Amino acid sequence: MEDSGLKVFDEAGRKSTPSLEVLLTRTMLDLAQEDHDLLHLSNEDAASLAPLVQPHQVHAAWLDVRMRDLSAMFPETAGALLHESNAPLLLDLSRGSAIEWFPAWLEANGLNVDEVSHAATALNRGCGAGELSPGRRWTWSEASGEDHLLLRRVRPAPEGTLLAAALDGDGDRCLLLVAEADGPAVVDGDAMALRLLEAAATDRTWTVAASIESDLALSSRAAAMPHVCEVMETAVGDRWLSVALALASTLPLPAVVGVEDSGHLVLPSRDREGWSLVGDGAASLVAVLLAGLGRKGAVRQAGGWKRRTSIAPSDRSRWTGGGPLAEAVLTAVQATLPEAMDVRSGGLEAEPNLLLVQGRLGEARFSLGVRNSGTQAKTSLSARTDDPALAPRLEALLDAVDATLRPALTPS
Repeated sequence: MEDSGLKVFDEAGRKSTPSLEVLLTRTMLDLAQEDHDLLHLSNEDAASLAPLVQPHQVHAAWLDVRMRDLSAMFPETAGALLHESNAPLLLDLSRGSAIEWFPAWLEANGLNVDEVSHAATALNRGCGAGELSPGRRWTWSEASGEDHLLLRRVRPAPEGTLLAAALDGDGDRCLLLVAEADGPAVVDGDAMALRLLEAAATDRTWTVAASIESDLALSSRAAAMPHVCEVMETAVGDRWLSVALALASTLPLPAVVGVEDSGHLVLPSRDREGWSLVGDGAASLVAVLLAGLGRKGAVRQAGGWKRRTSIAPSDRSRWTGGGPLAEAVLTAVQATLPEAMDVRSGGLEAEPNLLLVQGRLGEARFSLGVRNSGTQAKTSLSARTDDPALAPRLEALLDAVDATLRPALTPS
């Protein structure tokens, strides 16, 4: 395994490249194979290896500073962490290190919370945002029968009530649960970003970056907001959000939002030299509460339609994003959506095997993406539109592309 999960960030908050992460992992594995005799260390020497800082205290102090800046960026609640409910906000920290400090920090800032993942037997086991998926919904009875600790703890509440927040194991993603008429539903990163932009300070112009898996309705709505000057689309991965937003983040008052539907939000953070870009689940929760998402009825999904499917197993070497197979996909698009206008195709620098087809059906936008998985033997197909009424047309397109590619990509 060459993905240790170890990330390194530079002074501007940019995440390390995949090649550097592989190098670090290989180096760690090589070192782990060697014998290291530490018995010669005296107790005094060993004591000197103790950490010089307490990470929990540092994170809490850093979030104090960020909350002041975020309150100016999203002034909806005048700096209050608002949650309109008779019950505490359920908090699922994936049994990660945030358990040691984040619930107390939220309570000290006026938010009543009930942390649930401390009952888990291990990090990420039956808890956390990693076990939740954008678009998921349950009835109240279904939720009570789930293995996920957070879902088992939610109770019926008036429609529109914010029920819970969940971070993933390494703390860089945040997803929410909201009460719908029949049960809880996941509030994904797109819906969170939509609320941030609706509540954003209008004394500055905002730049938005969303990945190619985000809801097209989010970018359409953002582009129509008078205080948003640019909306960009990026490759999948929060590192590419930071790359896209790097220039805008150097302004004296950076006004940027990067989003993935998985719950990654990239927001400005003050540092010694100016500003950096950071994706932090705790700060994301603070930001959306400052933006008023805790008000009853404030949650609005972005409003588009999207579906992902995959061809698995797939011989990924056969799909390059170009060549005869890409031409066959474009032919399928033309045959399935003959009235499509402004159709264009291409890729992204960070996604070497991506074929991205975009166009319009009337006034609505649509997008089709085909790319290889970076970790599994599968090729992913995704279709999106900012008009849900076009869902049957895009479903038919996915079926046509699947029928075109599956025979060619399935290993013989």
